Amino acid sequence: MRKISALEYLAMPKFSRFWTKLWYSICAIPSAIGKFFKSIPAKLAVLFRKIGEWFTGVIDAFRYGNTATRLSAVVWGTGCFAYKQFGRGFLFLLYEIAFVLYMVFFGGHYISKLGTLGTVKMETNDYGVPIGDYDNSFQILLYSMLTIVVILFTVVMLFMSIKQAYDNQISYSVAKRCATIKDDVAQMMNKKFHLTILAFPSLTLIVFTVVPLMFMILVAFTNFNRNTMPPANLFTWVGFSNFTTMLSGKGGTGAQMQDAAAYMRTFWYILRWTLVWAVLATVTNLFGGMIMAILINKKGIKLKKLWRTCLVTVIAVPQFISLLLVSKMFQTTGGIVNYLLKLINLEPVKWLDGSRTMAQFTVVMVNMWVGIPHTVLTCTGILMNIPGDLYEAAKIDGANPAQMFFKITFPYMMFVLGPSLITTFVGNINNFNMIFLLTGGKSGVSAQAGLVSSAGDLDLLITWLYKMTVDKSDYDMASVIGILLFIVIAFFSLIAYSRVGAVKNEEDFQ
Repeated sequence: MRKISALEYLAMPKFSRFWTKLWYSICAIPSAIGKFFKSIPAKLAVLFRKIGEWFTGVIDAFRYGNTATRLSAVVWGTGCFAYKQFGRGFLFLLYEIAFVLYMVFFGGHYISKLGTLGTVKMETNDYGVPIGDYDNSFQILLYSMLTIVVILFTVVMLFMSIKQAYDNQISYSVAKRCATIKDDVAQMMNKKFHLTILAFPSLTLIVFTVVPLMFMILVAFTNFNRNTMPPANLFTWVGFSNFTTMLSGKGGTGAQMQDAAAYMRTFWYILRWTLVWAVLATVTNLFGGMIMAILINKKGIKLKKLWRTCLVTVIAVPQFISLLLVSKMFQTTGGIVNYLLKLINLEPVKWLDGSRTMAQFTVVMVNMWVGIPHTVLTCTGILMNIPGDLYEAAKIDGANPAQMFFKITFPYMMFVLGPSLITTFVGNINNFNMIFLLTGGKSGVSAQAGLVSSAGDLDLLITWLYKMTVDKSDYDMASVIGILLFIVIAFFSLIAYSRVGAVKNEEDFQ
């Protein structure tokens, strides 16, 4: 399709303009993807340049440093003790001693077995009591990850020890003095106060988020499942076999080898439904909330505070309770919805345990009931801040209500809601509660869908991941799903975020 000019676009009917703009937006997606990947080398170059600055500083320290500076690479803190910085020197030396002891008595033992994840299987006597020493693959992998993080941090500390010694050498040669403990404390409470505040949160982030995340990623490259559960069994590395099974239906290890095709079929089916669900849930809540907010805020509408209070009440009730209650209301037998249909002589409907289409429709409708109040409150705040002069000028120019909505209200709201829509879309991809609490991830025909036993035809990727870990203990394939889910979310988030008006034209809102 050739690119039309601005005059040709303005000469089109309104309906044609909409589809033309939509078509160009879709066509721009590959270009946006290409620009993103083209920008990666430049960003990596900046990262490597900053890392190179560290190495450059260390090289300069060895080239131009004195004996104390060079000795700091072996005995940490020597460059601090030489210039009477006993506090810093003691901390560097203490960390070096602690690291050596950690590697000798703990970390070294586990990281030496990382390549095999253990070779000695547990043996038990007639009473089930373990005999002798044995390897635990789970502990080897987990503590090896922790040790790798410690080693990386130690490398940073080593560079800091050398650079600190070299900085002391330069400072003493110029000013005949170096910073004292009092100066360090003053710096940490003033210029470097951000480091003081962020030190502990950063440490907890690494220990409780980064290490488990690394562990989860590496599990995807093993055969850690219900058939190889430690400590009774050992699991080992299988490379990209799990990814091959999930994406192409080939390969696999153990039980996955027999169900390789089913895993592939299940993954692509659930991925497709996850994206369809996320789009439907986001769009219906957006436009439903917009329309309701405009109606409530329209001049002449009475009891506005009452309607807003009702919406807040829906939000105030815990979603867990609401969804469990709604699931009971829509039961085929004994549900209040079918009871009301029976009162007006209508046949009961299998809302959640009948056909897949009906169950999907019901879930989307219930999601609107739960999600629209949030959108209404957000849109209400935006509507109250749209200048009234815009509407007055539009009326003078002869604009009707529909034109004012599409030319003023809708663009203004979308400009503000753009980043929020991305968050909502990602949240709907991971909307565990709505799917699992309402349907358990399956409809009445789930068994006919040809999926693996751990999945249902209404499952999202996140609910399938939950079932695979809690119900089936297939941690290897669940980790694969987690990685692929992250890739899907990151892909759509980056593309959408780079194209929303609030990011591209931030100054326009001023």
